[in-house]
Amino acid sequence: REEQEALRRMQSEPMYQAAQRYYSPTSWLILVDCTTCRLAIFKGSQGNWRTYDIYPVGVGKPSSPSKHGVWSVGSRGYSFGHGYTCYYWTQISGEYLFHSTKYKEGTFIPSDPRLGMNLSMGCVRLAIGNAKYIHDNVPSGTTVVTYA
Repeated sequence: REEQEALRRMQSEPMYQAAQRYYSPTSWLILVDCTTCRLAIFKGSQGNWRTYDIYPVGVGKPSSPSKHGVWSVGSRGYSFGHGYTCYYWTQISGEYLFHSTKYKEGTFIPSDPRLGMNLSMGCVRLAIGNAKYIHDNVPSGTTVVTYA
C-alpha cells in the first residue's frame, strides 16, 4: 500500500510527466528544471521512464543562464578551475557541464556550496557525490533536457 502511494506521488511529479515524452539512446535520461533548480535522473525508455533520483542543483544566473534544449552527455573529467576547483565534470553541450559546487583551489574545502538557486555561469552545479554519480554511471550519449 505504501509502495503504491509512493508510485502515485512519483507519477504526479511534473518532471516525471515531462520525461515520458523524451527518447534517449541509452537506458538513462536526465532532466534539469532551471526554474525549480532540480535535476532528475530516470531509467527506462521513452514512455516508460522511472525516477531514479532527484537532486537540488545550481543553474545559470540571469546574466549567464543555462542553455535550454535537448543535448547528449559527452566527455568527462576529474576537475577544473583557476582560483577554485570543481570536481567530476560531465559535458552537457560545449562548455556547459554538470560538475560539483566550488571548492577552494586544489582542496575539498567548500568555497561556494550553495544549491537550489541561479548562481552559476551556465553550468549545472551539484553536490560532489551527485556530480560523481553522474560522472561515474551515466553513459555518454544519454539524453539531457534542460528547460525553464
